[in-house]
Amino acid sequence: MIDLTHLRSFVAVAEELNFTRAARRLNMTQPPLSRQIALLEHEVGVKLLDRTNRSVRLTAAGKRLLVDAIDILMRTENATLYARQAELGEVGAISLGFVPSAAIELIPQVVEKLQEALPGVQLTLREMLTYEQIEALMAGTLDIGIFRLPKRRLSLPLRKIWSEGLVLAIPRSHPLAEKEDVSLRDLDDEPFIGFAADRGGFLIGIVQGMLNAQGVSPRLRFSVSQSHTIMSLVNQGLGLSIVPACNRKIAQADTVIREIEQPMDATADMYMALGPKEPDPIIAEVAALIEATFQN
Repeated sequence: MIDLTHLRSFVAVAEELNFTRAARRLNMTQPPLSRQIALLEHEVGVKLLDRTNRSVRLTAAGKRLLVDAIDILMRTENATLYARQAELGEVGAISLGFVPSAAIELIPQVVEKLQEALPGVQLTLREMLTYEQIEALMAGTLDIGIFRLPKRRLSLPLRKIWSEGLVLAIPRSHPLAEKEDVSLRDLDDEPFIGFAADRGGFLIGIVQGMLNAQGVSPRLRFSVSQSHTIMSLVNQGLGLSIVPACNRKIAQADTVIREIEQPMDATADMYMALGPKEPDPIIAEVAALIEATFQN
């Protein structure tokens, strides 16, 4: 096993080609430096330096070792630095799961913030449905999850990080697209595209509750799980829909977005969750940064 102290001494002598200057550079006297070089030559089993009273030069073996020694010392220094940074939550690798609708507005902001504040963090993005994220968090194969509130109660603590209202998406060809003020009552008996009961999460309950409160019964044509699919169907003229407000950003040319009256608690929220185990410092740091990003 080669002593790193011996390697540092060898690099200093090899670069200075002078024991006096090398000793001064290492803040030591010349005799201990000479002993360290001798010990290193014994460790590697070959002569590394040709030394005379007037000069020092590297042997062929010394030239080869110098290249590797510099690399080893640099790697050792970096490893120490990275370990300390990891302990402080400044570097590391993170897997971040998110539902597809979070990619519209939330995730781009998260990625931008992380790159700015924690450039040493290697981020892996995983687009997953809510139940897939929960399973992965419990199994320890996902570090952080961002999703809509699931139907079943979770043992994992949740932090609400995002809240937005709902809007009405209307095909441009539909008569309601001409109205500036559209009410929920206008949707009665109109073709409607809703969230699927099995995959639509809590949004289906919110939307249905809004419609029921007004005594409105649109004609349900399709039920799908993702809002971007709903937006595509609306754009094709196949029906109207009530979707989270972030979908304004992906509304296509043949879709009109209108504000609608809604209860204060009718919001489309996003939650963040970590796995059940105590998180590593880097995971806790990233989670805190995500939460802080949307506090305002």
